[in-house]
Amino acid sequence: MRTIAKLAMLAAVLWTTTVAADTPNPFDYRSVPKQSDQITMRLAHSLNMEWSSQTVALKRFAELVAIYSNNRIRPVIFPGSQLGSEKEMLQQARQGVIQVTLPATNNMAQVAPSLNVLLLPYLTQSTGESNYLLDNITPILQPRVIEEAGVRIVGWENTGWRHFFYNAPEPIQVPADLAPLKMRVPPNAIMLGTYKSWNASPAPIAWNELYSALQQGVVEGGDSPVSDIIGMKFDEVISRISRLHYTILTHPIVVSERWFQDLDPELQEVVLRAGRETTEYVRWWQPLDEARWWKLAEEAGVQVTDIEDETPWAEKARAAWPNYYHLIGKDGEALADKASAILESYKADQQ
Repeated sequence: MRTIAKLAMLAAVLWTTTVAADTPNPFDYRSVPKQSDQITMRLAHSLNMEWSSQTVALKRFAELVAIYSNNRIRPVIFPGSQLGSEKEMLQQARQGVIQVTLPATNNMAQVAPSLNVLLLPYLTQSTGESNYLLDNITPILQPRVIEEAGVRIVGWENTGWRHFFYNAPEPIQVPADLAPLKMRVPPNAIMLGTYKSWNASPAPIAWNELYSALQQGVVEGGDSPVSDIIGMKFDEVISRISRLHYTILTHPIVVSERWFQDLDPELQEVVLRAGRETTEYVRWWQPLDEARWWKLAEEAGVQVTDIEDETPWAEKARAAWPNYYHLIGKDGEALADKASAILESYKADQQ
């Protein structure tokens, strides 16, 4: 009888332990008790999908700010464009209505044209180059971005390289293969110009209209990181992905400069530290997650190929750089030269 009682007690302990292990943390940055002097930090972004690296980045940033401020700052996240488009959210951040947002670099360049330097096609051709450039050119861009957009860059998210996804009988290998295809391109002058340098037909269709446009044959394809291609279920309406490295999709983590300046020095450092650490976290997390999406693309039956020689693509795209300098600013060429010099120092260090 004693043995049975002991076994029953052990089973109860094990059950309790299992339940406890499965129970969500009762105290995280969203559920800790409110304090009378807490500062609310509203974070807003355009996606409402748990699989996105943007969501991962903002949640990480929010959590770190709450931890390092000892809950003096209370984050509240508004996903899914609840507070407007990326351009509208940037305007709200300038005004201090929201405190943090995460726009695509190509969208933020509409209000902070200096960031167009990062969109020059084939400026970087590896993730290592891209990370190094962002780390070293952000301090140069920072005062310009604050003046242009009223926000401060505190970190970076990297979604991945923008690859062609499309419907066609044969895979894309050379620029001429794009000629018969109408491709959706974000409404950014440099990105549209890049497609034109390849003699392609770019169509600036809104992201939320792209699935139906593909389904109805309005366009044959577009370009985006694999996580977006499969996450948005484009594999249901396209048959191919061709991988290349003409531009990488990044999202700066930006905070309202008006709000930042109202923080005391200790909390300013908290925000900056959280931005730095979120950047490092996403750089570790993103390639692991991307491998999963490539596997899902294969399982979905999408035919994935690599563009074997990107030289003709790069030559045509880079030849058009002078057409874009004015979009960066009066010193656009000098800023592009500075970016190139930073990358040359990276390449020298790798030898």
